[in-house]
Amino acid sequence: MSLKDIVDNTAAAVGSVAAAAADPVDAKAERSALLTDLRQARTAFDTNPSAPAGGRWLAADGAGRVAFTPMRPDGQPMVIGGQSVTFWQAEALPAMLDAFEAAINAGELDPQLTGSTPAGHSLPLERLANTSPQRPTPDTATY
Repeated sequence: MSLKDIVDNTAAAVGSVAAAAADPVDAKAERSALLTDLRQARTAFDTNPSAPAGGRWLAADGAGRVAFTPMRPDGQPMVIGGQSVTFWQAEALPAMLDAFEAAINAGELDPQLTGSTPAGHSLPLERLANTSPQRPTPDTATY
């Protein structure tokens, strides 16, 4: 392979990467994929909360707490309250997941979904947790 071939191949590769990076991300498609992942994790967790069946999103610790680690469709962690992992009491989980789904549908996570990374954006924890009896509260325990 000649030096010219190497330079031409490199330039073509850089051009295709730049073109892909310039393509706008479809927020609606990303929300749809995120909702699908959320529903799959929720169904798997509801089926067997003690197994890692909730995938990378939900993990119970056996003491009534659940780690919630939502991921973008590309596998990068989502950020809630400045954290990529939040902890919830198991009984608060259904209401929190309902609130998370509502936030997705409302487009509140679009800045995290459409950027090259979720860095710099965070869904306020208060969006998912509230101290009123009807809303879940996050678990403050540390691991």
